[in-house]
Amino acid sequence: MEVDKELNCGDGAKVINFMTGGTLWDQWLDADALDRLVNHELLLAMQNGHVSLKGMRYFLIQHHYYSRNFTRFLCAILNRLESLGDIKLLLENMQEEMGIDGDNKLTHAELFQRSLRILGTHPLAESPLPQTVDFTHCIMQLCRSENPVEGLAALCLGAEAIVPLIYKPILLALEGLNVSEEGLEFFRLHIEEDEDHAITMLGILQRLTHQTPEAKRLAIQIGRQAMLKRCVMFDAIWKEVSQQ
Repeated sequence: MEVDKELNCGDGAKVINFMTGGTLWDQWLDADALDRLVNHELLLAMQNGHVSLKGMRYFLIQHHYYSRNFTRFLCAILNRLESLGDIKLLLENMQEEMGIDGDNKLTHAELFQRSLRILGTHPLAESPLPQTVDFTHCIMQLCRSENPVEGLAALCLGAEAIVPLIYKPILLALEGLNVSEEGLEFFRLHIEEDEDHAITMLGILQRLTHQTPEAKRLAIQIGRQAMLKRCVMFDAIWKEVSQQ
């Protein structure tokens, strides 16, 4: 996909450049929200090997309550798109999520559940925190919005674009706990693939907001909202995990 020229001519927030390694997202990601998320105490503790196996189990179960809805998020956005070309692009993303873009592939949900089993737990071993439920409901409401810009911004700027930045410290923590390669596959896969998914969504966002500055400002605001909601969930998880 050819990058819109406007993405390369802004002031380029240094924090985004440093975290993402490029300028593609400079004009779309809210630097303050991104900094708060990526430098959250929970992720820093994972990166430094300060989260126990029990703590990682707890975190991943909470994450499951959100991530199990990802296909539903995509379906809600698809329902609001008018361009058949854009619908096709998102359907390709969904096929990868569902593991139906190749032979004998596990779905992403199955890969995640396998990781939980290898860690010695299961998806329902803990109840969802209120903040986890609130974050999930917030993203779903945005994806169901009549304005597809809101759903795309929530899932692109608030999830797919930043997932590799979140999953790298998770992967480091699990490697430090000597989790097998099968238990790590879900996270390696998303670190490698999710930026491509995000770029696909960004292309749709660019087309929807190209001649409407207000729509682009809305997208950035929604991306910020999604990141900060995730931070609130991380706050609650860290409160539990830091005591374990």
